Amino acid sequence: MEKSIPDGLQGPAPRSGEPRPFAPLFNWRRSLQGQIQALMLAGVLLAYILGAAAGLFIMERSLRDQWTRAAEVNAQIVSAVIRHTYTFVAVDADEHGQITGILSERLLGDSTAVLDTGFSTADVLAQAASQTKSNAWLFQREPGRQRLVGVADAWGTLGSHPDGQPPLLQLAAPQQFYTGFAHIGDEEHFIASLPVLAPDGQLLGSVVSSIGLRSELYATHNDLVHRSLLVLLTVLAVTLGGLFLLKRRVFRPVPRLIEALTRIAHNDTRTTTPFLERDDEIGDLACAIEKLRTAVIEREHLLEIKERALRLEYMAHHDVLTGLPNRAQLNNTLDHATEKLAVQQRFNLMLFDLDDFKVVNDRFGHATGDKLLVEIGERISLLLGSNDTAARLGGDEFAIIQQIARDAEQEAQRLATRLIEAISRPIESNGLTLSVGVSIGIARAPNDGHTPHELLLRADVALYAAKNDGRRRFMFYRHGMSMPAQHETTDG
Repeated sequence: MEKSIPDGLQGPAPRSGEPRPFAPLFNWRRSLQGQIQALMLAGVLLAYILGAAAGLFIMERSLRDQWTRAAEVNAQIVSAVIRHTYTFVAVDADEHGQITGILSERLLGDSTAVLDTGFSTADVLAQAASQTKSNAWLFQREPGRQRLVGVADAWGTLGSHPDGQPPLLQLAAPQQFYTGFAHIGDEEHFIASLPVLAPDGQLLGSVVSSIGLRSELYATHNDLVHRSLLVLLTVLAVTLGGLFLLKRRVFRPVPRLIEALTRIAHNDTRTTTPFLERDDEIGDLACAIEKLRTAVIEREHLLEIKERALRLEYMAHHDVLTGLPNRAQLNNTLDHATEKLAVQQRFNLMLFDLDDFKVVNDRFGHATGDKLLVEIGERISLLLGSNDTAARLGGDEFAIIQQIARDAEQEAQRLATRLIEAISRPIESNGLTLSVGVSIGIARAPNDGHTPHELLLRADVALYAAKNDGRRRFMFYRHGMSMPAQHETTDG
């Protein structure tokens, strides 16, 4: 049965012969959802535009005040250095204690001052600049003219001017204390200018300290503006995202539930189903989906337990270094193989260890020895038949259970010969050429034993005989072979 659109959400009835309009969700003017969304979006954008404009204005004022305070502090520092050096000067200050001028009966830095203090003007300015971390200048008024000409600076840059002329200080009222941007030569700095006045008020010059070039200060300013705008845009994006989520919560529960089902279908069960708190049909549907999600989680948990058990079982029966089966797995395989002797399934048991492996370990270290064992394990695996089993028993000791097709002795000789050839080939590792050999003892089942203990013992006896016979060879167990008791091993 076709679902009807609830009253209040339907648009006007179409005229005869006209196609039925789309659902009102696609026409924001006829949709409460669209109207609320448009109103909220417009309100948020307006608020952020006004807030951004106010913030930029406040930041501009704050930076300007900060530059002014920094320039005033530099002026205080420079005046203190000058007063400490030139004892014949005095200062003017305002009601806040800010130095606003220097009073002197003669020009600062003249030859008499140099003789009295032992410091040139550049030396005094350099002392001040070492504290302000910015350049400082001394300007003197040209006789008969009102312009100020640079005579010394802290960084010794006066002589580096392109046209060879000293820089000029351009101020509207040079006889007054000034903080702000000013041109010094062809560069614009944010400065504090302390006028140097004679007792009668005549302008003698000016001591100027900078907090930085206009380009540098505004580069920092612009970077801060860009960062602030980026933060505002980020917050705006987050806010709009929050509004979008709010809209979806209020108006779009069904797509969210479909999304939850889709996630479960893709085995993504991390997110709890939304709308569980609702007490209507949407809440019932959400509860059903949540039960499904819980069942999938339980299934995944059981699969994880099974996979973990398989991994642990594998680790319990395999050598960590080479990946070959270990002694426990060899014993299990040997038990099964001896049980099948009753149905004429014969096999050979080979025990072997590496000749001169201790020399490699002692000379090049255990890390190199481990790499050698890994390579040996790979070479052994390449020589095995499809039903054969190789195992590392520990250290440099290995074993092979070889299933017999026809002739036990011939097949054992063939495999043992290939093992000796493969293992004896030099191995390159980290620029080193490593060489080891192998000695092999072979026991045939059922000829040499019917139990794992008998076969392991007799293969070990044959291995002992092969090593005593010169190493790098294989030897079958023969009746009457024996070895000293201290060399005997068991299958444990």
